[in-house]
Amino acid sequence: MVMKSAGRFAAVAALCTGMLLLGACADNEGSAVPAAPAVASSQPESPQERNLRVRDELARLGCDTNSCIQTYFACEDGLLSGQVCEFYRTHPLN
Repeated sequence: MVMKSAGRFAAVAALCTGMLLLGACADNEGSAVPAAPAVASSQPESPQERNLRVRDELARLGCDTNSCIQTYFACEDGLLSGQVCEFYRTHPLN
C-alpha cells in the first residue's frame, strides 16, 4: 500500500513540475526573441539543400505537382525550352 502511494505521489509531483515549467514558458509570451546569427551565410548551400529550398518556393508559388517541379528544373538545366518554360522565365529562383 505504501509503494502505491509513493508511486502516485511521484507521478503527481512530476505532473506538477511539468505544469510549472509550461507555465513559466507561457509567461514570456509576446516578448522579443533574440535572432540567431545566420549560419547559412558562412556555409555554402549544397545542391540538395538548394533543390529543397527551390521546391518549397515553387510550392508556395502554386507549382506543387511533380510534373510542374520537374518541368521547372528541366527548363533551368536547359533540357526544355519554349512555351513550357514560361513559368520558369516568369519565376527565376536562384
